[in-house]
Amino acid sequence: MRIQRAALVIAGAATLAACGSATSSSRAPTPSTAPTSGSGGGTASPTPTRPSFEPLLVAFTGVDPDRGMLMLASGQATVPMPSGPVIGADATLAISGPFGARMIGTDGQQGGSSGLVSIVAVSSDGTVTTLEKNVAGSPSVVGRDDGQAWAWAVQTNSPACGSSTRAAFDIDTDDGNGARKIGSASFGAGVTQVSFVAWTAAGIVAQGDNTCGGPGDPSTLAISPAILIDPATGAATGLASRIGTDCNFEDIADDGTIVCSVVGSAPALRVVAPDGTRTNYSISGLTSRQCINGGVQLSADAGFAAVSISCPTASGTRLVLLDLASGHVVTVTGASNLAPTLWTPDDVLVASAFGDHKTYSVATSGMAALINSTYAAQTCINTC
Repeated sequence: MRIQRAALVIAGAATLAACGSATSSSRAPTPSTAPTSGSGGGTASPTPTRPSFEPLLVAFTGVDPDRGMLMLASGQATVPMPSGPVIGADATLAISGPFGARMIGTDGQQGGSSGLVSIVAVSSDGTVTTLEKNVAGSPSVVGRDDGQAWAWAVQTNSPACGSSTRAAFDIDTDDGNGARKIGSASFGAGVTQVSFVAWTAAGIVAQGDNTCGGPGDPSTLAISPAILIDPATGAATGLASRIGTDCNFEDIADDGTIVCSVVGSAPALRVVAPDGTRTNYSISGLTSRQCINGGVQLSADAGFAAVSISCPTASGTRLVLLDLASGHVVTVTGASNLAPTLWTPDDVLVASAFGDHKTYSVATSGMAALINSTYAAQTCINTC
């Protein structure tokens, strides 16, 4: 589960299979467990049992002034966003993503400015709880999916565009018993900025990118590299050997299953199983990675992947679900122009229609049901 944006009744498996196919399957080399330009130490601890919770989201109407609402994954709006600047040039609160039944982010600095910030958690009643104080270096923050621990990356080297130096960063975590630095890691030439993008039972994922291109395509990287970090030891392992050098990381499940988007002449979704087996799935209408609207969302149990396809040559946006066990692909019906927001722990997909600002729940059968007719839910603000 990550941080990201005319009715037809589905009759059966034959209909499900019509929209896509698995095109290849192979065993990837076993990745090295040695850190990728990383170091760290610590004592391994058992993976905690995942508690039951209802994720919290932020939601907006799109009508100014709109400070936003907090919304449960069921579609119930709770209270307005916490007081203080949230949207605009004076915004100081940034929400990075879900954090169990809360959301996690930073507060204390306006977007683009430097200085000390607090890492905070926001509850459904609007309460803001400070998790860490006086954190320097514009940290990238991620919460573990179960809401029991959090981590942040602080860059110690931010290369300029065109530099051959590495983008280095420190890794800190806290499980409520005090912050500790667990290690450091770095990305190769071309990367200027580092973000934490996921923390599941499989580990923490950091991704590198840059903003050295033009307004229409700010990144100059064909592939944004990703690193998997062991939260117990700090060991950092590059994911390229596991997912392939032609694939952009999209999401990771608790068991280590990864979904990535293949670039090049044959765009596809690639699913990499925990044993390293790679399977490419061609999806009707997916003609380039730029057609993916809102990323690819993988359910926590690795049962399903959701992807919204919106290409310049097509009209509208089509949300599809991929059943990883069968390879069947189904187009979501009951609503149009949907983008995946997140999967709940119970394998219900929350999706948003940003054109008319509504939120839907989507069953694994592919049927969408309206759960909020006023607000479109999203997982982040000011860090998206």
